[in-house]
Amino acid sequence: MSDYYLKMNDSKTQIIIFGPSKVLSDIKIRGLNTTGTAIRFVSTVKNLGIMMDSHLTFEKQVVELKKKCFRTLRNLAKIRFLLTQDQLKVIVNSLVVSCLDYCNCIFYGIAEKLLCQLQLIQNAAAKIVTGKYKHDRMGDDLNNLHWLNIKKRIVFKIGLLAYKSINGIAPEYLQDMFKYCHHGHKPMLIVPAFNTQYGRRSFSVTGPRLFNRLPTDVTSATNVDLFKGAMKTFLFKSSLYDVDRLLSFN
Repeated sequence: MSDYYLKMNDSKTQIIIFGPSKVLSDIKIRGLNTTGTAIRFVSTVKNLGIMMDSHLTFEKQVVELKKKCFRTLRNLAKIRFLLTQDQLKVIVNSLVVSCLDYCNCIFYGIAEKLLCQLQLIQNAAAKIVTGKYKHDRMGDDLNNLHWLNIKKRIVFKIGLLAYKSINGIAPEYLQDMFKYCHHGHKPMLIVPAFNTQYGRRSFSVTGPRLFNRLPTDVTSATNVDLFKGAMKTFLFKSSLYDVDRLLSFN
């Protein structure tokens, strides 16, 4: 910082260490003294709008997302009789579904109970648009609205980033994560080895692994728009078992 003439703002500085409980419990240092100010270690930080905890469970992020989205949905419920379904759909997509889609790649590999909480948010959003109430059955509302469910949205985002990386549209640091090897008659992406549970959730591992599992008619799309269309069609036709297989660590 001295070399680049930077000054640290003690009041806006936090320190966090990511790792398993065993590693974190062995750390004895709880803070750092700089210019007479103590900067403490924290268990959760906010980075680009995402709440990141020491164990990367993203439980805090899901909790905050629920608060924000349900607050918005409660306000929309009060005025939904004034709006058409198309108008409601536009508003809900802008204020709620966009929040669920923001950086949703990080939700790959999180606990199933947290994915269920995210699905509850989307279900509540669909009910607002379709005019249903809290305890009404969902039925085929998501399909009628042409919305992929939470797990499928995660698959879609990872697949889209992988496609962009392979075709030179993504930033270089993402493109460098994808390398081909020839496996039989079909070129396959190399899936890097990993030694930790965090490593297997990283994009450098999940991107190539998921892309290898997609059908050829999806991966061979000649542009982004065609890929998005083929990917959505494939996911809408996929069962829950097929999606779980795409997301599995094996």
